[in-house]
Formats: sequence, C-alpha cells, structure tokens
Amino acid sequence: MEISLEQAVEIHARALTRRLQRDAPGNARERAADLQTAGDSDGHSVWLRVAESAERLLSEKAHAEAAPNR
Repeated sequence: MEISLEQAVEIHARALTRRLQRDAPGNARERAADLQTAGDSDGHSVWLRVAESAERLLSEKAHAEAAPNR
C-alpha cells in the first residue's frame, strides 16, 4: 500500500502531536532545521509541513474544546 507525501505528513503530525502535545510544532521545526543544516532541502521542506500540520491539529483541538457543548 502506497501513501502520498501529504498522507505521510499528516500521519507524522498526528503522531507527534499525540506524543508531544504543544511541543510538536517546535520539535518538527527543530528536525527541519537539522535537515537544512545537513543539506537536505527536501527533508527540511517536509518537516516544515509537518510543523504546520501539527499547528493546525492543535488549533482544531483547542477550537473544539472551547466550543460549547450542544
């Protein structure tokens, strides 16, 4: 079974967010920076996308928790 890059990014973001909670985006950005330093521009770009996805997931979770129960 093949998964797309976008699916892989989402999977990593979800796993990182579950494990690290609010620290997930920062952790992904650290990985991106390490890869950039190592000269891996593709890896850098992917991990920045993971960070953005983790931020979105955290924002959605916060929004859902703040919404009044109906």
